[in-house]
Amino acid sequence: AIADDSGLGSVGVEMAEDLLAEVLPKTVAPLPEKTSVLLEGVGLSKYNHILEREEFLPCDLLLCTDSDLKEIGLPVGPRVKLRNWIKSQLSQGPASAASVTGATGANGAG
Repeated sequence: AIADDSGLGSVGVEMAEDLLAEVLPKTVAPLPEKTSVLLEGVGLSKYNHILEREEFLPCDLLLCTDSDLKEIGLPVGPRVKLRNWIKSQLSQGPASAASVTGATGANGAG
């Protein structure tokens, strides 16, 4: 779920989660809730501090380009590895939006 730093309240958070569910590509396997778990799984845990500093969530990574990863300071090797992981996630086909955003809906729609 998205943190409510916006001052919009729970309605704003729900609207943001709905928007993310429509905009983000869908993956087969649910993403971990923490970026650190994701990075550990792809062998890049030493770069977790960079993604934490930039306030990345696992679902944010699916939207990243190589330029985005370069801008936040990831070296070439880790960028290539992370982009390959992103490609593999996106090529696995559609799944529920909840698996991408980490949101759970009462209606189970996907």
